[in-house]
Amino acid sequence: MAQVVGSRRKRRLEAVLVYAALAVLVLAFVFPLIWVVGLSLKTRLQIFATPPLYFWWPTLENYADVLTRADFAQAFVNTLIVSTSAVLLSLCVGVPAAYAFARFPFTGRTFLFFTLLMMRMLPPIAVLVPMYVVFSKLGLATTRFSVVLADTTFALPLVVWLMRGFFEDLPAELEESAWIDGASRYRAFWHIVLPLARPDLVAASILCLQLAWNDFLFAAVLTNNATQTLPVMMAAFNAGDSGVDWGGLTASGVLVILPVIIFSFIAQKHLVAGLSSGAIKG
Repeated sequence: MAQVVGSRRKRRLEAVLVYAALAVLVLAFVFPLIWVVGLSLKTRLQIFATPPLYFWWPTLENYADVLTRADFAQAFVNTLIVSTSAVLLSLCVGVPAAYAFARFPFTGRTFLFFTLLMMRMLPPIAVLVPMYVVFSKLGLATTRFSVVLADTTFALPLVVWLMRGFFEDLPAELEESAWIDGASRYRAFWHIVLPLARPDLVAASILCLQLAWNDFLFAAVLTNNATQTLPVMMAAFNAGDSGVDWGGLTASGVLVILPVIIFSFIAQKHLVAGLSSGAIKG
């Protein structure tokens, strides 16, 4: 009896320690976001108060200033167009490519697949100058389309890697049954394979969206004032005569990450299912 009671206490103690460690990790990851949100709800005097104010009356004036800026609305539209286009282009090219890697045996398939993945391993700065030279010669520099192509270059290997693992795990008998019923390979792919791949498509879309939405390097070099995106626009809060506008910088930062957070929470179930199925093999 004493051993049973002792084992129960040991399990409870282990559970308490595990939850305590998880709580500390969650706090460590969430604290910077909480601090940024807190600064965005302070006035300039409250931000620079010494000692720091931990209790104050929140204000929305920083958000009002950011939302009334003409360049913020334009940058938001540019970011939405660039991110949506990059996601759609990555999926339209990457999903059929991943299906080909999974279903069609051909010479050099493995070499070509890992060559594609090597592009994702390169630091973006390594290809920035060549891309700018090419886009300049093609007349695409300072356009949104150049940023879309640059973001797609790094998002495409991720889509191919995730979707290839899913297609390899999907039983080929499902497509063969459709072929027996008279469906072509295209119809079987469109009506059978893609609906089953919905969780992986959502997961790949979210990851591509985060990459394109948060991109600063390519957008800073390949855009101008008319085509700049939100991450580039945020840099303007560092260039004031009175120093860094921490209120505007943090408020714009919250507004930038808010759409991605909302979309991720909405598609959370598909994201977990897609990552767990598509990333097992590859």
